[in-house]
Amino acid sequence: MRPLININELVKSLNSLYDYGEIKNNTDLQYLIDHNFIRLAEDRLVITKKWIKFSGKVNREDFITSLLCFYPPLLHRLLKKVYEEACIIGQRGDSKALYEFVDSIPQFAETMLNIKDRDIEETEEIKSFYQAVFNGYPQYPSILTKLKTMQLAEDTEDVQLSPMGNNPNEIWVQGRRITSSVNLPKLKDKNKYTFTPYEYKDFPVEEKVAEVLSYPWKTFLTILSMVALEYQTAGFEGLSIRPTDHTNYYTTQPLDFYIFNTKGREIRVGRLNDFVYEFCMENDMYLFPDKAPEVDKVVFDMMDEQKIDFKDGEYVLNEKFKDLIYSKDIIIKNRSRKFKSTLKDYVEKLRNTL
Repeated sequence: MRPLININELVKSLNSLYDYGEIKNNTDLQYLIDHNFIRLAEDRLVITKKWIKFSGKVNREDFITSLLCFYPPLLHRLLKKVYEEACIIGQRGDSKALYEFVDSIPQFAETMLNIKDRDIEETEEIKSFYQAVFNGYPQYPSILTKLKTMQLAEDTEDVQLSPMGNNPNEIWVQGRRITSSVNLPKLKDKNKYTFTPYEYKDFPVEEKVAEVLSYPWKTFLTILSMVALEYQTAGFEGLSIRPTDHTNYYTTQPLDFYIFNTKGREIRVGRLNDFVYEFCMENDMYLFPDKAPEVDKVVFDMMDEQKIDFKDGEYVLNEKFKDLIYSKDIIIKNRSRKFKSTLKDYVEKLRNTL
């Protein structure tokens, strides 16, 4: 007889995966491997592309509770319950409600037909899920709504899983899962596969550099600002990050991203956050949850840390921090060149097409 699942520990594991993208192997989550939401890599459970795409369609609560409902004993009990209710609806002659039922669960129709004549006991384990998923005993409408939400998860082939490297060139690569959250606490030790904030100890570096390398979006903004510097060194403006509120550029606000196309014309590409999301999608880097990261907030955090300044109408690297990178650092300066080239290639594509 298999041990009962501890629902509280299961929810805790799912929340950790939602935030950090990987956790130690946990056999209670085997059912999500079977459904292709996570995969086992060595001793780690890592989220898949299917997980990531589903995370962009629903809020956190609906996401977690939907994954709980994929647990087979619970799913079968819920399907049996709505089937029995549908039979009653059919006997009442309520054709509209019956049509809603049939139309709501096409992906579960085969499973329902397979279990409709089975006696599915409402065990204590199943009951333990009810509070976590439905905040009480599930009723027909709430079950139907949950089943509809679950069907938003679409099967998709997973992408390459690369071990985390020690520098931006090795970390910002195709297939990398990167947190879209900008305020996650740092991990003491970095993940094996997913890029989330961690205490950077891979190489001895200056404290200010380590602080940048510890956070995905501080690293991204630093290297993007270095791309802007390269354009300026070549004698022209290539890109620019600017405020939307020009009366108070030190106040946290949405930021705009501009490029100067090959004809020298200034083009507003859109919001900085959306530019970052589109860059990641173009280069097969997968953000979880699947949404644009609020990197504009990170700009203002870095202003407070004296790593970014506002100068001549745009946000640029702080002079002292820039000097530190180019005179003393080897990781951001020398071991981000490949990633910096990927960023510049994307900007060049925009400059040539807009």
